[in-house]
Amino acid sequence: MRNFTLIELLVVVAIVALLSGLLLPAASKAKEKARQVQCIAQLRELGLAMLQYSDEWRGRLPPYVTAAPASEHPGTNWGWWSYPYYHDTRLLLCPASNGKEPEATKDGLHKYDGSYAWNYDGTQGNRGPLVTAIRKPSLSYLLCDSGDPCLVYGANTWENLMEELDLDWDSQAEGANRHNGSVNIAFVDGHVGSRDLEEFLAAPCKSNDAPWCIQWEGGALERGVVPFPGR
Repeated sequence: MRNFTLIELLVVVAIVALLSGLLLPAASKAKEKARQVQCIAQLRELGLAMLQYSDEWRGRLPPYVTAAPASEHPGTNWGWWSYPYYHDTRLLLCPASNGKEPEATKDGLHKYDGSYAWNYDGTQGNRGPLVTAIRKPSLSYLLCDSGDPCLVYGANTWENLMEELDLDWDSQAEGANRHNGSVNIAFVDGHVGSRDLEEFLAAPCKSNDAPWCIQWEGGALERGVVPFPGR
C-alpha cells in the first residue's frame, strides 16, 4: 500500500481549505435566511394577535392613555396588552437578536426593550377603528423590526425614529438592521413582508397616509436630516 507523499497531503489540505472557504459563506447565508423566515413567522403571529385584540374592541387597537403608569401605557407595553392573543413571549425575540425573551408579566414585558415595534402613533385606538382610520391597510405598517417597542411616542421626527429603531447604534445585531439591510414588517391588513431598509425609512408621509399614517414634523420623512448609519 503506497503512502501519501508530503506534497500530496498538502494538496489535499489545500483542497479541503478551499472547499470550506466556498461552503462557509453559503452556510452562513442559509442560516441568516432561516432566521429571517422565522422572524417573519413571528411577526405574523404578533400582528394577528394585535388584530384579534382590535376585533374584540370595536375595531380599535389600544388607545392613547395620558394617566396610565408607564408599565400599563399601551405604546410602551403593547406586548402586555396583546399577550392574551399570542401567549408566548418567545415570539417577541427576533431569532437574529442577542437578547432574551421577557417574563410574561406586566412589569417583565414593560422592561423588555423589544425586537419589534408597534407603529403606535399611526394606528393606536384614539385614531379610530382601523377600517376607517387606515385608508390603505395593505401598505400601512403595524409592527416591524426595531430596537424599541414603540414608534413613535413623542416627537414625530427623523431623529426620534432613528433612536427608537436603534439605528444610531454601531451593532448590526440591533434594531432594524438584523437582516442584511432589510426590515420585516407586519402590515395592518395582516400580511407580512420585507422591505429594503432605506426604502422602509425614506417612505414619504406628508399626511396621515400610508405607510406610517402620521404627520411627520416638517413634512416627508426623507434621508439626509440625520446621516444614514453606515453599515
